[in-house]
Amino acid sequence: MPDRLDDDALDPTLKQVIINAIDEAIDRGASSVEAEHLLLAISAGHDFAGRTLAEFGLDHDGVDAALRGERERSLRAAGIEPVAEGRLAATRKSRPTWGATVREALRRADFRAHRNRGRAERERLAVADALVGILRADLGTVPRALAYAGVDRVALIAALGRA
Repeated sequence: MPDRLDDDALDPTLKQVIINAIDEAIDRGASSVEAEHLLLAISAGHDFAGRTLAEFGLDHDGVDAALRGERERSLRAAGIEPVAEGRLAATRKSRPTWGATVREALRRADFRAHRNRGRAERERLAVADALVGILRADLGTVPRALAYAGVDRVALIAALGRA
């Protein structure tokens, strides 16, 4: 992952999604941008990746609900009753750092797969490639959230591969 968002190696479309992921993390008071924030940012888009997520019931509200369900289940598994969303209002508004899960997701994404296509097509598919990188994770918050929500990650990856 480029260290700076002004890095020319980053497709402009993906750059905007990453900026939106930073905003998601800030809005949620997170100290780091993680794969869940990137997934939320992608799900808010109306591009190929966002539309494909929506076809699987994962528009922004659907992803948010899946992540909330995962958090509640994880807390209960630890013997802690979930706290009302209103009590979790974020006070942190500083820029978060890059978390391990978002770094790994972007490493798993195969951005070179479309290098022989035109620039516009590569930019269009860069976000889908990042989404596949998120979906390939076997452990963590996002895979648990999607499993609890009944999402077939293999079918979702296959749908993204039909681009």
